[in-house]
Amino acid sequence: LITLWGILLFLRYRWRKMEEEEQAMYDMVKKIIAVVQDHYKEWERNLERYPYVGIYHVRDSLIPPQSRKKMKRIWERAVDFLASNESRIQTESHRVAGEDMLVWRWTQPSYLSDSEH
Repeated sequence: LITLWGILLFLRYRWRKMEEEEQAMYDMVKKIIAVVQDHYKEWERNLERYPYVGIYHVRDSLIPPQSRKKMKRIWERAVDFLASNESRIQTESHRVAGEDMLVWRWTQPSYLSDSEH
C-alpha cells in the first residue's frame, strides 16, 4: 500500500511538472511571436537592416545566459511548435556575416496584424 501511495505521489508530481513545462512552452511561444513581429515592424519603419531575425538572437534576448541550460527543453519545444503550428512565422536559412544561420521572418503584413484590429 505504501509503494502504491509513493507511485501515486510520484505520478502526480510528474504530471504537475509536465503541465508547468507545457505552460512555460506556450509562454515562450508568445514571447517569440512578439519579438519577431516587433522586429518586422521596425524593419518596415527602416529601423532594422533585415526583415528577418536570427533564431539564436531571439533566444539570447529572451533567456539570460545562466538560464539557458535549464530552459533548453522549453526553448526547443517552442521552436518545434512554431515550425509546425505558426503560419505567420517562416523559418529560413540566410547567410549573415559570412555564416549560414536559421532565421525567422514575419510573413503577415502589419496592416493585418492582430494588435491593430
